[in-house]
Amino acid sequence: MARLELTEADAGRSYPAAPGDLVVVQLAETPSSGYRWQLDAVDSAVLAPAGDSFRPEREGWGGVGSRQLRFTATGGGRTALRLVLSRGWEAGERPARRFEVTIHVTDPVRSD
Repeated sequence: MARLELTEADAGRSYPAAPGDLVVVQLAETPSSGYRWQLDAVDSAVLAPAGDSFRPEREGWGGVGSRQLRFTATGGGRTALRLVLSRGWEAGERPARRFEVTIHVTDPVRSD
């Protein structure tokens, strides 16, 4: 199992993965502003959400940090992984930022 780590600098690109690989996206976030990175679109048959967490840069409230969203490559195929930075209670509003990559999960080669 490999680990693919992505940041905002990787947006707009395509990446290969194999079933079982862990895809980790780390993006800057300031939770006290109300904005949070959220999953907007992914084909969960190809890439399944596996949790998220926030890591502050410093101790204390109101600080900047990074949101880490984790996904597990589950099956063969190609999917867009799209995240949006938005306020959950502002339905219909445009997100402050977007992050999107394409993940291509290849089925392992069998030897029969």
